[in-house]
Amino acid sequence: MSEELKIVSYNLRCDYSHDGINSFVHRAGIILDTINREKPDVICAQEAVPNHVAFLRKNLSDYITIYNGRNTDFNGEGLALIIKKDRINLIALDFFWLSETPYMPGSRYPIQSRCPRICQVAMLQINGTDKVFYVYNNHLDHESDSARILGIKQVLERVKADNERMPFPLFILGDFNATPDSETIQYCYNYEPIALVDHTAHIPTTFHKFGTLNYDEKIDYIFTDNTTAPKVKDVTVWDETINGIYLSDHYPVAMTVELD
Repeated sequence: MSEELKIVSYNLRCDYSHDGINSFVHRAGIILDTINREKPDVICAQEAVPNHVAFLRKNLSDYITIYNGRNTDFNGEGLALIIKKDRINLIALDFFWLSETPYMPGSRYPIQSRCPRICQVAMLQINGTDKVFYVYNNHLDHESDSARILGIKQVLERVKADNERMPFPLFILGDFNATPDSETIQYCYNYEPIALVDHTAHIPTTFHKFGTLNYDEKIDYIFTDNTTAPKVKDVTVWDETINGIYLSDHYPVAMTVELD
């Protein structure tokens, strides 16, 4: 029997007071309202910071929020896995730095920006079923395309190893900081060990800088394995605004898929 799963990639945007009307304090209520209305099973969040996490843990009582900071002290900006408690079982969780020393806290590639980058990996299960799947939550470097390429190669090597050991449906998602014609995304398109499908190919814009005039970029993605791809029902962005306030400077990308 198939089970419907809703999974979201969401760059939360760090909490900057200079964002004015779109500062997190003004967006927070809209974020809660949208999540409570849409009821996703899994949210893979980027640019999660401790005050985001504290707010979400306090106010999203139906969810568990698992945060991994990217700094040496495991704090600061990082990734968050937000899962619906009555729907999703966490089987296994790991995270690693995109670097030559992936389990050295705060490490990064020499050609990278000063910001460490991490990948959050989870094996999840739909409660009460045999439906198991992987998610790989990513936020690649924002300055160096060479670092992004090294990072995605490292992530996909991990995907390959997991798939060889225990093959389950997989979702590789997040803010790749790379446009569709970039070498980073082309590497995903042409990855030979596992045929990957980009389910955001029809979406022209994900990064909009809070609606900046004539500014739009596509840098957020959800990839699946080729076997899972035909089971995807819908992929959309959450692009609503209220009184000029956005959910983020990125549109969250939401996928609905049937797992059988």
